[in-house]
Amino acid sequence: MKKSKHPNSFRTRFAKDIVAEVMLPERQTGKVAILAIGAPSTPYKKETLEFLASHGYVVIFPRYRGTWESAGNFLEKSPAQDIRDVITKLTKKRSVYDIATQERKNIRISAIHLFGGSFGGPAVLLNTQFPIVKKVIALAPVLDWSVDGEDEPFDTFVRYSCEGYGGAYRTKRIKDWQKLITTNFYNPVAHTAAILGKKVFIIHSKDDTNVPYEPIISFAQKTGATYYLKPRGGHRGFSYLPHKFYWKKIEKFLKS
Repeated sequence: MKKSKHPNSFRTRFAKDIVAEVMLPERQTGKVAILAIGAPSTPYKKETLEFLASHGYVVIFPRYRGTWESAGNFLEKSPAQDIRDVITKLTKKRSVYDIATQERKNIRISAIHLFGGSFGGPAVLLNTQFPIVKKVIALAPVLDWSVDGEDEPFDTFVRYSCEGYGGAYRTKRIKDWQKLITTNFYNPVAHTAAILGKKVFIIHSKDDTNVPYEPIISFAQKTGATYYLKPRGGHRGFSYLPHKFYWKKIEKFLKS
């Protein structure tokens, strides 16, 4: 059996369908980070996982239902529900099952921090209601699906996801993609009253042509969320999380 290059990295499942990569720190501190990745995107974020683990986090990196290794149909349920199921199962059992060794490993949990990028932004923003969720970090999050990006309008996003990533994003019906813009099941601007903005920190770039930054202003006014707008930088994802410039701002918010 091929072992992970990281001695504390393994795979588990949540709610039967959701496969997640887990990375443990050398010493658990009680902090847990759950990552909600952008889409379409390859689920390889070794640097980010190792960075967060080096800061004492137990890192949970799930694949949404119907994507990559996870079972189910993509967008049949909201990706926010997938993250919700991970939070619920993790806090209930306080342990995770290592698929390779068939062992249960205990997880210390005093605080959960959610990290979401781009498409994954709504998945974390729509889960602020849990008391155990102390902070939510959203990098260039989609806040309003009705606002198209110059370089990635909605139709282009769907076509590229389907044609460029094949079976990685498996929808039962093509019209499930339309739920993103025709319903409110994964649209943060439609749920501002339920979002606890005091937990939220958003980082975005003004020259992002994939996900426009403009909805942040009204979103922050309605929810009380904190945000930082960088004049330049383009579309930022998890790969920028370990950069000193961004992490300094994020860490300050996490400790506030």
